[in-house]
Amino acid sequence: MHSESKNRPMEILLVEDGWTDARVTIFALRRSRVHHRLTLVRSVSEATAFLRREGIFSRAPQPDLLLLDMMLPDGTGLDVLEAVKRSNVADVNTCGTTTVVLTASSDPELRARCDELNVHDYMKKPVCEEDFMRVVRDHKKLMIHSTPILEPVLV
Repeated sequence: MHSESKNRPMEILLVEDGWTDARVTIFALRRSRVHHRLTLVRSVSEATAFLRREGIFSRAPQPDLLLLDMMLPDGTGLDVLEAVKRSNVADVNTCGTTTVVLTASSDPELRARCDELNVHDYMKKPVCEEDFMRVVRDHKKLMIHSTPILEPVLV
């Protein structure tokens, strides 16, 4: 079990309906060499089912990193966070999940609402790959430091 813990991938849930943006994110993560496992969902309903572990997602892992597009076909990224918060499942932000909103909007009200929902980072699209990878690596370091078994293998 000890060696399994050391090699545990960062669990990433990408909620993105645009294929181009999803591909850019996936390729950036591959180039980063951060050990991860990524799940892509494309709607509010899929994201909430994943986070609540419902239906086909009943065995879904708790994500370490939630990358959340703001505009989705059946609502917004905020709808995902609000739905999880309203459910009986603990808020994703209190379970060790870092939430990053990815959006093309520069609406200050949207930013304020993200802050109210305890979003950790807010990145304007098109996302600068260097800034995006900084967020991923910073979270990976936090994840390692918060898990005593992993401290010796800090990247």
